[in-house]
Amino acid sequence: MRRAIWPAVVMTAGLLVADDSVKVAPQRLERSYWVHASLGMHVQRGYYGTNFPVTQCPIRAEVANASSLLCGSYGANRLYLIYHCEIAEVDARRVFGWWREFCPMSVELVPALLLKMYDKEQTPVFTFEEANGLIDFFQTCVNSNLLAVYDVYADRTQGELLPLLAKRYTCGVIRLGLQPGESLSKPFVGAVQDTWSGFCHGTRTDEDWLQRGFGAESLRHWVIQRNAERLPIVWNLVVVAWDYGLTARGAYPGYDDAAKNMPLPAGRNRAGVEVIVGAAKPDVFGGFSSDLYILHENSRHAAHDGQKGAFYQTLREGRQYSGYYAGPFREVAEIYRGLAAGTMRSVK
Repeated sequence: MRRAIWPAVVMTAGLLVADDSVKVAPQRLERSYWVHASLGMHVQRGYYGTNFPVTQCPIRAEVANASSLLCGSYGANRLYLIYHCEIAEVDARRVFGWWREFCPMSVELVPALLLKMYDKEQTPVFTFEEANGLIDFFQTCVNSNLLAVYDVYADRTQGELLPLLAKRYTCGVIRLGLQPGESLSKPFVGAVQDTWSGFCHGTRTDEDWLQRGFGAESLRHWVIQRNAERLPIVWNLVVVAWDYGLTARGAYPGYDDAAKNMPLPAGRNRAGVEVIVGAAKPDVFGGFSSDLYILHENSRHAAHDGQKGAFYQTLREGRQYSGYYAGPFREVAEIYRGLAAGTMRSVK
């Protein structure tokens, strides 16, 4: 039996309850995924630079398939639809329209824009005019209130477009990919925080993960830090871990290699939920999210599922994902379904 060193969290009368009497109705929590609207196999264009080909656009039926899975058995009530010019804008508008057509209105769609590329020059992805036109479209056809800024690097200057987003979205902007220790201030009104090392640091069992100085302690510390900021935070659940083959106790191996990255250990997401709910204050606890782009990038490697079994490809085809990382992904979906039903127990 796993030895718990953090406050236990159970379900009582449809509420998540921690030992300090925090009560949160699970159905009201965010259950989101980050996913490219394009469902592209290769999405380097506009991400790592401009000298990459556009990715293949999905057809209408493929967006319908993906929507059915994500909003159905995968349990989402919000999707962050990433876009960074990996397909042409005219195609992107059509694809976003299909997402809104096929996702139930109970599932909120939030466009998530990368504003600066990850090349040496940090090239802007959009001109001012392009961004303004996209906002017109998003506010009319996708979401009139919310937009997310996607960035997995900490404290990057977002340039001239961030004030534009703040002006056009008076309800605020969401920071998607907030890093531990990164400041969160206006125009951001909330965030989805990255948690990779917190979930991964520790061996393939929970024995080391639960010890002082390992992942569970880091995760709890991050939650307590965000409690003081008074802005709602959604916490990322992890599917792809790092390579556990190099270190004895599951420490970071010093590289992030899609050929070697392993699935997160079984039960780790449920244990992480226990830590998060046990430490979070209810007025700043927004729920949970999961980064499906990372899952796609690692799954499509030839060492794992290859292109035919890559995660985005399974979404396009409407196939349940059963590849190399299926174990932790199914665990995330099970957590989401439990939250939606109000019957979740985060402690086995």
